[in-house]
Amino acid sequence: MVDNVNQDIPTGLYWKGKKNEVERIVLPFQTIETINESRATREKEKDYMFKTNPDTKWYNRLIWGDNKYIMSALLEEFSGKIDLIYIDPPFFTGTDQSIVIEAGENIPITKEQSLLEEYAYRNIWTKGPASYFQWIYDRLSLMYDLLSYKGIIFIRHDQYWSHYVKVITDEVFGKRNFQNEIIVKRIFKNVTQQGRISIPIATDSLFVYFKSDQSLYIDIYKKLEQTRESYWRALDDSSGLRKPTERIIFGKTYYPPAGKHFKFSQDKIDQLVNDGRIRINPKTGRPQYLVQEADKAVLNSNWTDISGYSFKTGYPTENSESLLERVIKAGSVDGELVADFFCGSGTTGAVAEQLGRRWIMADISRYAIHITRKRLLGIEGCKPFIVQNLGKYERQYWQDITFKKRTNEQIPIYEYIEFILKLYNAEPITGMLHIHGKKGKHLVHVGAVDSPVTFSEIFEAIDEIKKAGQNSLDILGWEWEMGLHDVVEKEAKSKGVNLRLFNIPRDVMDPRAVEKGDITFYELAYLEVEASKNKYGEYVIELKDFAIPNLDLIPEDVRSKIKKWSDYIDYWAVDWDWNEDTFHNMWQSYRTRKERKLELKSDGHKYEERDKHLIMVKVIDIFGNDTTRVLEVAA
Repeated sequence: MVDNVNQDIPTGLYWKGKKNEVERIVLPFQTIETINESRATREKEKDYMFKTNPDTKWYNRLIWGDNKYIMSALLEEFSGKIDLIYIDPPFFTGTDQSIVIEAGENIPITKEQSLLEEYAYRNIWTKGPASYFQWIYDRLSLMYDLLSYKGIIFIRHDQYWSHYVKVITDEVFGKRNFQNEIIVKRIFKNVTQQGRISIPIATDSLFVYFKSDQSLYIDIYKKLEQTRESYWRALDDSSGLRKPTERIIFGKTYYPPAGKHFKFSQDKIDQLVNDGRIRINPKTGRPQYLVQEADKAVLNSNWTDISGYSFKTGYPTENSESLLERVIKAGSVDGELVADFFCGSGTTGAVAEQLGRRWIMADISRYAIHITRKRLLGIEGCKPFIVQNLGKYERQYWQDITFKKRTNEQIPIYEYIEFILKLYNAEPITGMLHIHGKKGKHLVHVGAVDSPVTFSEIFEAIDEIKKAGQNSLDILGWEWEMGLHDVVEKEAKSKGVNLRLFNIPRDVMDPRAVEKGDITFYELAYLEVEASKNKYGEYVIELKDFAIPNLDLIPEDVRSKIKKWSDYIDYWAVDWDWNEDTFHNMWQSYRTRKERKLELKSDGHKYEERDKHLIMVKVIDIFGNDTTRVLEVAA
């Protein structure tokens, strides 16, 4: 018999335009939120004062953005340092998915991902399989670089394209490092193909690869339905091509029969002798060892005894915690670093947190980051973590490669402005300093890629249109100076200007979304908050009003059921000492699938220092979009 499993045979999948060199762009991270204490911990301890943790040397990381850029940025710090990677990447199905979310206390809304989510959840690669193959090849290559020399990667995929993904992974990780294909139970469903019902789908594939021969898979045990009784088994019943090696048992030398070898080393056999678990079969004269009574057995590659999917958060294709518990226990030990770069609802990080592992999670969907943050906040004793993105650095890089014509040529800003105006369905105009375009009766100003739109920037645009005898202005921006919304709108109104503020969506950086025409600009939400003192001299924040402009996303029949402005809020948090930089989450209230009630008034906070303090309030609506307000109080 010839064993071909570990032979060095050529591997690889070839497609038109294949690039073997993966671009590794190192961009700096922006920390946008720091969370030192979960709501579950705060409520358990009945201690409503935020506890800082200055001695913490490690913060788990939740990162929003394109994982290709995120992994490239992580290489500088984490090359060869991640011990376990689990991914459930989007399958190349060509279908869009939707999420059923809830507004208020019990009003379901279907959230269309094709409108609100990034391309990773559209599952659309417009150039066919070749574009998908390159997409997954690039990301697997970066994961290989991030994985430690003893690391393991688990890759989940479906029946249609998993064989292609395996060939690509064989090329990236080496066929010798493929360990097994685990069969995972999925949601049972019928699938129609070419007008006919195919064999119902019951399983997914979970490929396991080692980084090197130093990697270690830790056996996972499955509880048996009935206790297995002890029995004697031959010590030399294993077949193989190994050379016969003698073993000394009870002072006598034994040799395995032809084509077989002993199951254990001499040291192991000596230990079994000492434990009374070795005997010589009186009928055959051959050594045997005692297989002890057991109520559990080592789990093989069939994991269909548990569900591979879950329905805890309502997120589509949510992986089950029982599946991730097996994966993390099999591929890591306490304190090691686990990563998931398609984290979805955050199952990997939530389970890693509960099993005492460190973690890094990333997703291109803003809504996924929001769902994951809430999930982590519900874990009692959750260790500190930060929320990050690549922010303006990713936008600067996108602008550079999209609009730069020659290596030494300055970036032509006008091409960027014309691009944004086109997506906004506005026409460019010339002859004005702060006005870039016109849409109907509204003049348009486009904010820069690498800086927030400021008060002065808007006031200068307002003055310019007034001098031109116009009174309607749209401002498009990626980010906004804090506290800007109400002030500029009141100022514009006092000058007789109809001012509208629109977010430039991240979709504009995705050629697929641009090509599909799936770009929508949304107005900034309105948020009113109030700070007051309670009888203990503590400051309390209360939400007073909230309005989102994108109500057209909600069906009319659902909209009619929403009676309160607070029904549009899913989560809000307070930073009692905002330092005009990172948002420190010091108190939060949010809805869960089980607990739909939302507190509209914060717990009290007492300042020790008599001084002026800035308070930032962050509200996240039911679609995952955030709105902030800054208040100044005197202690």
